[in-house]
Amino acid sequence: MTGVMTMKISLKSAVVVALFAVLAAAPAAAQTGTMDVAYQWTAPTTGSVVQHYVVEHSVDGGAWTQVAASVTGNSYTLAAVTGVSHRIRVAGVDAQGRQGPFSLPSDAYTPDAGAPGQPGKPIIF
Repeated sequence: MTGVMTMKISLKSAVVVALFAVLAAAPAAAQTGTMDVAYQWTAPTTGSVVQHYVVEHSVDGGAWTQVAASVTGNSYTLAAVTGVSHRIRVAGVDAQGRQGPFSLPSDAYTPDAGAPGQPGKPIIF
């Protein structure tokens, strides 16, 4: 509850009326969100020239899901949800549309937003 409350207190010898400001902070939301995690890899040393890469992503060891179909460089930045484990794997695709095998998966990484930041300066109200 936020607002102003009036409280009437009766004592034997006097009546005191006081106004109190009531401020209720909203409960702190869980510190979840996303963090950018940058990955890079080397091009294959055998087979045809890679035109682009397909990138797949796995969360907490679950199923692989395609997150990018046409990455032209040897790097990818994933908007990774904090607090869960992420892995990616990549496969090269040549100019004829032939996809090679997927790489070994990246090491699992769990982004962490870190400790809470500094609160605001307390003020008198």
